[in-house]
Amino acid sequence: TKSVIETRIRHSITGKKYPKRTFYILLKKYADDFLTNGYEPRMIGLAGLRGTGKTTLMWQIAEYIFKNKEIPVYFFNVDIIKTASYSLFEVLQGFQKIILKKEFRKLQEPIVFLFDEVHEDAEWAKTLKILYDEARTAFIVCTGSSALLIQQTADLARRMKIERVYPFKFIEFITAKSFYEREEKIFPERNLSNEIKNALFFSPTLNDAYEGIQKISNKIENYFNKVNKVFSGYKGNLISEYIKYHNIPSFLEYREKSAIFDSILDLLKRVINEDIPKLKKNAKGKSVGENEKILKLLLQLAISDEINLYTLSQKTGIKKDEIEFFLDILNGSEVVNIFNPYGGKEARIWKNKKIFFMSPSIRLSLLSSIYGDRITKEMEGKLYEDIVAMYIRRILDNNVMILTSKNIKKPDFVIETMEKPLLLEVGISKTTSDQFSNIDCRYGILVSNGIKEIEKNRKYLKLPLKWFLLM
Repeated sequence: TKSVIETRIRHSITGKKYPKRTFYILLKKYADDFLTNGYEPRMIGLAGLRGTGKTTLMWQIAEYIFKNKEIPVYFFNVDIIKTASYSLFEVLQGFQKIILKKEFRKLQEPIVFLFDEVHEDAEWAKTLKILYDEARTAFIVCTGSSALLIQQTADLARRMKIERVYPFKFIEFITAKSFYEREEKIFPERNLSNEIKNALFFSPTLNDAYEGIQKISNKIENYFNKVNKVFSGYKGNLISEYIKYHNIPSFLEYREKSAIFDSILDLLKRVINEDIPKLKKNAKGKSVGENEKILKLLLQLAISDEINLYTLSQKTGIKKDEIEFFLDILNGSEVVNIFNPYGGKEARIWKNKKIFFMSPSIRLSLLSSIYGDRITKEMEGKLYEDIVAMYIRRILDNNVMILTSKNIKKPDFVIETMEKPLLLEVGISKTTSDQFSNIDCRYGILVSNGIKEIEKNRKYLKLPLKWFLLM
């Protein structure tokens, strides 16, 4: 009903509607395409790190459909169904008899099904396949653990479109923060993200990239002028707050750092205790001690993102093949981002891979549990690398790698677009770099908080971090 939907899309105390993420536009398009024209896909899986707002997105699309199309919307919390000792299949069988009073295959009018935490049902993939095939007029949206949705969809490969829901972009953080704390809501400049992406990553030459960014520099400055005006008098640093504490949507309303860190560590424990056992073949034999080892593995990765299986095994007490398995699961659960080395056979060697955290807040929470407030500049630099890694994974997916060349300084990322790759380096305060000179590339990009305006060097582009974060 309308009243139920309203309670899920509004803050329980202030009554304000939660701001919509940019991904909402794509989800709305999928709904319109099917419910108006019958276009596929009509079954969407929202996968992503816990806390990224997948359930809220689902309720927001429910509101849109209910209000604009007057189509019945049915919500199923699969975790509650499991707690009540029912299977999803049993519930849907009862739903046909008691609510619809007809079989799914006899439906003629559009209907919408929303399934939250769908992976909690052991046979969810088979059940959704049956629902999809039987209910031909149904638009279906489900949320779940990334690793579980992606790994267990052999039955659904042709039917389900999996969309990843990432942590906040900076512009989403600003929109949400202005929504909660200021009277005026700040929205991103129309198409600006796409224009920056095309100029940076798809320009044939360094000059073209520089000119492309220069053309939109006024739009960029206008956006930041708007931010500065709305947040005038704000004593904090918005970039630092975003990177360290408020890039995961569900923690935006938290003010105390310790509460954020505790909640993130709880989030990690849920992944370890709930997601990993579901994917581990002999999960019943898994002990609490092993869970603690996985947390110890994450702590080691927070300190050093290089993957040396022998060293990690020595420090954590986990066998090397188990470490490989856990790294795959953590990558699939979108706790970490694993980047392969650039080129050739090295891509298959674990020690040549590099790990970043999907949210820098996860790394900072782990580091703070060991070092308290004594976070070094080097550790802080890794947080900046994490956020850039999340951005380029979201924007370019598998077109990004790392360099493994020994004995020479090297940039952080290799980006394969067009004929020759791009190189990208990240820094906190650096304004120059000599790491592009020894490597053949189309051009380099230095992204740093220390750079205040765009500049062009002989081999690379200098870009302010805050400009990069508008993508």
